[in-house]
Amino acid sequence: MKILLHICCSNCALYPVKIIQSEEHDFTGFWFNPNIHPFEEYDSRLSSLKRLSNKWKFDVIYMEEYSPEEYFRMFNSSYLHVSPLDKGGFRGVPPDRCKSCYRLRLEKTAEQAQQQGFDAFSTTLLISPYQDFEQISTTGKELAEKYNLLFHLKDYRPHFRDAMALSKELGLYRQKYCGCIFSREERNRKKVR
Repeated sequence: MKILLHICCSNCALYPVKIIQSEEHDFTGFWFNPNIHPFEEYDSRLSSLKRLSNKWKFDVIYMEEYSPEEYFRMFNSSYLHVSPLDKGGFRGVPPDRCKSCYRLRLEKTAEQAQQQGFDAFSTTLLISPYQDFEQISTTGKELAEKYNLLFHLKDYRPHFRDAMALSKELGLYRQKYCGCIFSREERNRKKVR
């Protein structure tokens, strides 16, 4: 099967890539993550994925331009504001932000998969115990039907700890939060407490 694999970061890619290769699928990675904030974080994750793909010799299609406006467009403007110092900020947390983010990234993956003749698409988000596996599964299946593709659904979560250990061993960049400004702020508030 020819699979387009959405990759959220190099750490989460490790075991899905190993498993998909072991199953002898033809796959290509796909980088599209406008949710990642700020640019320095985006750049660190992108550079780490490029390093991994070069080391392990797999192809990745990069939607590389940093375009957080694609992510923020999903939310009502009442959640976002600009401070007097022109730094981005937010008021409250948008409901269903993760669900919307899954849909944004998986839909772009499905569109690319259909346009480029893949049989299926998937995502490395399926490895993280911090993500909503059921919501990702539901979204993937809905989009598979919409784009006349298969959603390659696999529960990689049992490999999460091994992936993090391998990531450390390989010296990959290891992020401290999911990626969006909201998850970053939540993490910072927990640290303050």
